[in-house]
Formats: sequence, C-alpha cells, structure tokens
Amino acid sequence: MVVQEFIVDLNKPLVFQVGHLEERYQEWVHQPIVSKEGPRFFGNDVLEFLTRTKWWAVPTIWLPVVCCLFAKSILMGHTIQEVVVMTLFGIFIWTLIEYTLHRFLFHIETKTYWTNTAHYLLHGCHHKHPMDSLRLVFPPTATAILCLPFWNLVAFFATPSTTPALFGGGLLGYVMYDCTHYYLHHGQPSKDPAKHLKRYHLNHHFRIQDKGFGITSTLWDTVFGTLPPSTTGKN
Repeated sequence: MVVQEFIVDLNKPLVFQVGHLEERYQEWVHQPIVSKEGPRFFGNDVLEFLTRTKWWAVPTIWLPVVCCLFAKSILMGHTIQEVVVMTLFGIFIWTLIEYTLHRFLFHIETKTYWTNTAHYLLHGCHHKHPMDSLRLVFPPTATAILCLPFWNLVAFFATPSTTPALFGGGLLGYVMYDCTHYYLHHGQPSKDPAKHLKRYHLNHHFRIQDKGFGITSTLWDTVFGTLPPSTTGKN
C-alpha cells in the first residue's frame, strides 16, 4: 500500500498544516512564493489579526518607550553624553543578537510536527512568503513579552541607573532592524549602503539561504565567516 505524501493547501490556514510535512518541511519552506498577498495563518480571526502588523506600528509604539528609558537614566544622574555612549553600546550588542537569533534560532532545522509549526510561525513564513508586507516586522505583543527576559538580562550585568539606557539602546537597535528589514523588501534604494544591503538580503532569500544572516549590516557575517560566496569573492 502506497502512502500518499501530505500536500499543503495554500487556500486553507497554513499554520497547522505545515507540521505534517515532517522531513520535507525544510525543502518546502525554502521555496519562496513571491506575492504581496500573504496567506491565512489561522481559522480564528483573533489569532489571525495578531499575526499581522503594519511596519509603522514598530516605531510608533517603541520609540516613545526608548525615549522614556533614556530619560530615566538621565534622571538617575547620568549625563546626556554618557547616555549616548550607552545607547551606541546597546545598538552594537543588538546587532550581535540580531545575527545570532537569525543564524541559530530562525534557521534551525526541524522535522517534527510541532517544531515545524513553531519554526513556520517564527521565521519560516517569512522565507515562504518573503513579500508579505504584514508579516515582515515583529508583532508588538510578542515584542513586549520578550522585553521582560531581555530587561532582566541587562539588569543582571548592569547597574540600576545604566540598565534603562543600555536596554533603550538595544530596543532602538531592534526598531532600526525591523524598519530596515521592511525597507529592504519593499523599498527601492538607489544608492549604497541601502542598495547593497537590499541586494545582500534578497540574496539570502533567493540564492544562498544558509549565508548572509545580517540585516542591518554585514559585520557579523564577516566576523563569523558566513558571507555569501559572491560577497567573499569581492573582498
């Protein structure tokens, strides 16, 4: 008796289908469908709403939080110059977090039902539907949940007065990352460095998906040897 392989029906909610692909999931998810119309994830309208985010929601929600964090460090005795330095350090650390998450978590290989499902929700959907404009930035609800452990991590290593500015710098780095990511997919930059970054990122989506993990820069790809071959050949 021949067992028929599971086929994903793109006209039905996808999230609870993709897990059935099992070992074939990785091949399926890295065959992009280029369409500005994104798929439906859930049959439930509330859950579906929570997966869709306009890009401008990210700066609108999080930049005021960043400003409040900077103000808190200033009110606790730090000068503006000190806050600027801590902000830059926070942004720098964010670029490493951005690279690390993208390389080791977002591109983890899965093959069971629930790990495939979780991966699709986390990042696989973006590779399958890279031009889906409503699923390019991280939903604010999820960001808010993740802020708590990251805040506690910063607070563990920093002092009470430096924690707000350092965390604010990291949060600002995240805002820059999400807005840059959206622009690289839907903007039309005519000059470098934006033009180079767009070409670099689309290369990650459509040519060499296990290289080129940096979004806002190629720094950590250079450091850790994950530059795409074409880029390496130019250096």
